[in-house]
Amino acid sequence: MWVELSQDEWFMKLAIAEAYRGKGKTLPNPAVGAVVVKEGKVIATGYHRKAGLPHAERVALEKAGREAEGSTLYVTLEPCNHYGRTPPCTEAIIRAGVKRVVIGVRDPNPVASGGVERLKEAGIEVDVGVLESECRELIEDFVFNLKSARPFVSLKLASTLDGAIADRSGSSKWITGKEARAFVHKLRSWHNAVMVGIGTVLKDDPLLTVREYPVESQPLAVIVDPKLKIPTNCRLVKERASELIVITDQSSLLTYKAGILRDLGVRLLPVFGVEGVIDLAEALTSLKEELGVYSVLCEGGSSLAGRLLENSLVDKLYLFYAPKVLGGSDFIPLFGGSSRRLGEAFGFELFGIEVYGSDVLLKLYPRLGG
Repeated sequence: MWVELSQDEWFMKLAIAEAYRGKGKTLPNPAVGAVVVKEGKVIATGYHRKAGLPHAERVALEKAGREAEGSTLYVTLEPCNHYGRTPPCTEAIIRAGVKRVVIGVRDPNPVASGGVERLKEAGIEVDVGVLESECRELIEDFVFNLKSARPFVSLKLASTLDGAIADRSGSSKWITGKEARAFVHKLRSWHNAVMVGIGTVLKDDPLLTVREYPVESQPLAVIVDPKLKIPTNCRLVKERASELIVITDQSSLLTYKAGILRDLGVRLLPVFGVEGVIDLAEALTSLKEELGVYSVLCEGGSSLAGRLLENSLVDKLYLFYAPKVLGGSDFIPLFGGSSRRLGEAFGFELFGIEVYGSDVLLKLYPRLGG
């Protein structure tokens, strides 16, 4: 169903698009976009590129120059009102002579909040909550990291209509079409790291890079490999050793292969394990504390996806359904691990549905309490 957007919503859509240009690169700061509009025309746009660099509002206002006087500023997140690595954006807005500010969502960080009140005190008209859910989704990783010791974890899976992520031979190329696969590359760019299990490495020999989408730097590649089975001649080691992190059991550090991998430039992240099963919560916390990884996109496989779900480590699920059916039951299911009764099933809340070519994407959040 077609829904006509108001003028404020239309310009906020532009600001959101700007913000996504910095998504994944600004952490631990939020991704923010801004648009300066005057007499119904876009004067300038801006987005926050990286922590420590100017915020989106300042970038847009600097581009607008004197044209900013009497304008309306659309910004996805409440302008900051404190001195951090950059001065308060509220003061830049006031000095520029902006007449009205339209905000997507209030800043959940108490240190930076208060921008709305400061702008109103200066006589600027302020409206809050335009496309609020979309603006909140934009900063979900930032909000999560304000209160958690581990990174925000997105899980991406692609399935046939009967729930298979691979056929009985283990083949998963290609369940989805090119449009869905192109979106996945964009999704990778929104995260600090892309994670898979060792089974995926042994089967597919992936690079886990962003392609078909421009990026200044690649996300880190993270492999969960308790027994250090990763081949030293796989593409990740040969082509991305300096960007590769292997999460492994502490006992694996004593092996000859561990020394070879270190010499090649691979970072080994030791984690406590029992009978070949490592503590994923500890692993994720170490990624954040030791390597500054604030968001992780997990792309499977089935066993790793199941363990993340069982340990309440999935913060968002991107589930693609392709219009295909394998039939029978001799295939690899979406989630590994032991099955549950219906009353014990993991619960999710549907946030959005998008279509990419012939494939359907469900965006879901885990329901609190299961």
